[in-house]
Amino acid sequence: MGAVTSAIGVDLGTTNTKVVLVGDRDTLLAAEPTPTTLDALITLVGRALSRADVPVAAVGIAAMAESGFVLDADGHARTPLLSWRDARDDADMQAFARRTGADDLFEATGVRPGPKPPMALWLSLRAHRPDLLGKVNSWAGVADALAMALTGRLVTDHTLAGRTMAYRLPPSGKTLAKTFDEPLLAEAGLRPHQLPSVVLPGDPPARLTRSTAAWTGLAPGTPVWVAGHDHQVAAWGAGVRAPGQVADSVGTAEAVLHLVRGVPDRSAVRREGMSVVRAVDGATEALLAGTSFAGGFLQWLADRQTDGDVAALLAQVPGLDDVAPGSERSAHSGSGSPPQSALNPTRTVEPSAFARPGWVLPYPGGRQCPDPDPSAVVRVVGEATAPLGVRAIEAVAYQAAWIVQRQGELAGDRVDGLHMIGAALHRCSQWARIKATLAGSRTTLLRDSEPVATAAARLALFRCGLADDAALPAAPVLPVHDLIEVYQRRLDAFISSARRGD
Repeated sequence: MGAVTSAIGVDLGTTNTKVVLVGDRDTLLAAEPTPTTLDALITLVGRALSRADVPVAAVGIAAMAESGFVLDADGHARTPLLSWRDARDDADMQAFARRTGADDLFEATGVRPGPKPPMALWLSLRAHRPDLLGKVNSWAGVADALAMALTGRLVTDHTLAGRTMAYRLPPSGKTLAKTFDEPLLAEAGLRPHQLPSVVLPGDPPARLTRSTAAWTGLAPGTPVWVAGHDHQVAAWGAGVRAPGQVADSVGTAEAVLHLVRGVPDRSAVRREGMSVVRAVDGATEALLAGTSFAGGFLQWLADRQTDGDVAALLAQVPGLDDVAPGSERSAHSGSGSPPQSALNPTRTVEPSAFARPGWVLPYPGGRQCPDPDPSAVVRVVGEATAPLGVRAIEAVAYQAAWIVQRQGELAGDRVDGLHMIGAALHRCSQWARIKATLAGSRTTLLRDSEPVATAAARLALFRCGLADDAALPAAPVLPVHDLIEVYQRRLDAFISSARRGD
């Protein structure tokens, strides 16, 4: 395997770009707002790569799925970074869905017709800016464009291709394609050669060119992998590899990736507002669900109640050190005391503020899933006796638990581990413990402060055969044992009220 085991991971996020050197120690090389031009993005990442103070064996790039650039024949960007927000409206997507049939389209791609897939943007560009996506220009997702700048090859990963609505998702057990789908692309006036080639697990990587090596300081020929969709890469890093395992990534929004043995009825998944995808390994199917709120709902409440200060909102949340040490140990899966690294209590207090009869339906902009309802609103149900901060974190915890529960029902799988990801859960351990209490299965919280970039680097090393596929370190999160039953009753009532629109 050689002596060089360091790698660089890049996380191209909607808001910020992070670059991490992973090796004997992990070093954050850059954390800056994501540029809106390709040249500025290349400069940012190139500077970060040049800061590596050890030999680098591989580079992995993970990214958001909905954004990219139009490139000319020489690989230069003809546009700033474009996303679904740049589509004039979703009328072209809706017309496409009517022509194709929403169920047929979902059966083919696993993606629900809507404003976010790049297909919606391509359809809009064809209708309103046909000069941009002409016969000689290409589309590159943001990760693909960066990889091309480093290697000269336009490639992508199947987890990103699968979010475009132009890449066919074959039946369970069938091999993924290495190209985008010609009939689907034709709807947007595109051909497969105008899109990246899809590098599947086991395929050789693109490699750093000599000219790029000169200005990055890395060795020519260094493997560069488009690691994939940021949520999927983080889930892989968290050790979510087998059916029944769930990754719950919490930030401003929340994404829940639930690996399954198969999807009996894809149309039922569409009706619940979710997607069908393949996991990082290219073989395991998964259900992907998202909400545009989580931390975003806390901010929405804070804007109205605490002058925009989320910390002040969460300061209303009392401790959850509610179970005597003996009984907490008895609920722990191991023998003796749980490790101090776990999110577990050290004192005993009365948990009277939690699992109260009243709750909040957390829908400031409608509900995406389950049971999509664009008219859903924020609403208080029952008697609001708990502190507002408690009701806020309980609301988003109930919503996420409902998603996980419904995913299991759709796939006929039981949950065999909830793996949580997100700095927000470190800042509010009570939120993490409520989620663990609702989970009904082993729950962990990833320790890494930059999980996407770190996992992208580890995945690059694994694909090069330079490291194993060990998960990133995580802390066990213990349920509040005395509240398991009451929280389950509250969850059932929350779901009923959300469906009724109480």
